[in-house]
Amino acid sequence: MNTIPEVVTHNYDPEGVFLSNLCDLPLAEAEQILQRIRDAGKRPIKANYLGRRLKTEAWLINERRQLLGQTRRNRPIYFFLGDFADGQDLSRPCSMVMPLAEFPSDVLTFTYPDSMASLPIATHDDHRPERQPYHGQVFTLLQIKRVVQDFGMPGERWRTDHLRRYDRFIEVQVWDERPILEFLSNAGIAASCPARGQTAPTGR
Repeated sequence: MNTIPEVVTHNYDPEGVFLSNLCDLPLAEAEQILQRIRDAGKRPIKANYLGRRLKTEAWLINERRQLLGQTRRNRPIYFFLGDFADGQDLSRPCSMVMPLAEFPSDVLTFTYPDSMASLPIATHDDHRPERQPYHGQVFTLLQIKRVVQDFGMPGERWRTDHLRRYDRFIEVQVWDERPILEFLSNAGIAASCPARGQTAPTGR
């Protein structure tokens, strides 16, 4: 597929803070949350995850400044491009799917694949065989449309092509929560966790 999907998905933990960012927390508190996820067996998380996450976000923030300038949020809210409300991530079983068109283009950036894979693929020698022109780059909405025109959406190629095994998603970084809250307010129940019968709050 060489056109981008019309929706984006935010997956989240119903026991956490909706539309939050782990890196906004003090280091000790962030590590406690990660340990809780490890202890629950919901997702394997390496010991150096938080350090890598902070490094990745520093890169995203710097690139966002160059692409968009100042934004309402210093750290992003993460989405996937497309409908990923499948509940497969047990650490984030709840989902909010909303139209991409609800966001002004000046509050969005994108990485192909997710940012924590894109940066090391572009910068570590051991990932040289997998490296593609889009790795290690942060894109605007217009730019990611051109990238998808040239390279297609990730799709299922990662399952059969070893060199594309990390290219599973296009990540969306949202730098302003107001379009999300406005969408929730206008749409009613838009964020849900059917297995738990929960919906996301419409405010913070």
